[in-house]
Amino acid sequence: MQLKCLTIVLVISHGICTHLDSWHSVPQVNVGEIPPNGQPFQIVRVIEYIVPYPYQRPSKTSARSPDAISRDPNSLEIIPADVESLLRRSQTTGKPKGVQHFLMRVLYENKVICSGALISSRLVLTSAYCFPRTSRNPPAHLYKLQASRSRIYSVASIIIGTMEDMALLLLKSPLQDAFVQPIELCDTALRRNDNVTMYMSQQHLRFLRTKLIANGNCKRSYAQDENAFITKTMLCAQNSNRLMDCQTTKGDLLIHKNRVCGVDIYGQHCSDGAVNGELYADVFKARTMLQRLIERYSN
Repeated sequence: MQLKCLTIVLVISHGICTHLDSWHSVPQVNVGEIPPNGQPFQIVRVIEYIVPYPYQRPSKTSARSPDAISRDPNSLEIIPADVESLLRRSQTTGKPKGVQHFLMRVLYENKVICSGALISSRLVLTSAYCFPRTSRNPPAHLYKLQASRSRIYSVASIIIGTMEDMALLLLKSPLQDAFVQPIELCDTALRRNDNVTMYMSQQHLRFLRTKLIANGNCKRSYAQDENAFITKTMLCAQNSNRLMDCQTTKGDLLIHKNRVCGVDIYGQHCSDGAVNGELYADVFKARTMLQRLIERYSN
């Protein structure tokens, strides 16, 4: 299924408009802008609702062909989490398939600062930049983990420095939650143009179906951040070209074939109208180390 935006425009008009055509002659202003006294004006507010809509694959001869869509940043499809189940309906029964939940929220002094992925019953993978760079041993007692239904879990220790740009939070006891299950690690090296799903959890959880692009695009997106370093071992995924749609945060996940393949290092660095890149630590390159730690803390 595909999602289609239904847009409702609310217009509040100041002044008298006797004909519909006369509205075009009245200048529009943004909320908060006040025109000179005595001049008519309109305040226009756009409200968007995202509703399920049957997917129709474009024809190969259409200007909106698959190739054209992949080149057009506006074609990136952002999916709200509450309708993700609609995209997983069984073709035979029509009922939604079970959705695996593995996203965890990292709290510092009871405030959400990052997200992460549950990769075993006791380990949560996140960005190393969620923690002070001046400390190799952040005080674990100040951090908590939040799973489904607002359940809060204590952190025993924070493992940082063993994997480039990534960190692990060790739960004091194995997580037992029927709604949260570990996600498997990436089992193959990703390459440019591979299709991936970007998790966005800065505000409300959403998903972006996108692809990997050249790291040079990420260099442009992060050029103004002196604290951001880009290496060949990182992954760069195409983000939306609209700043308002770039809602990623540190620790957000990059999924490929239902496995976690990337961890957002710095959070979004988007600009309006640009080919924006999102920078991720490559989970596959750290797979051996992560598997070793999973086995170590399996009990």
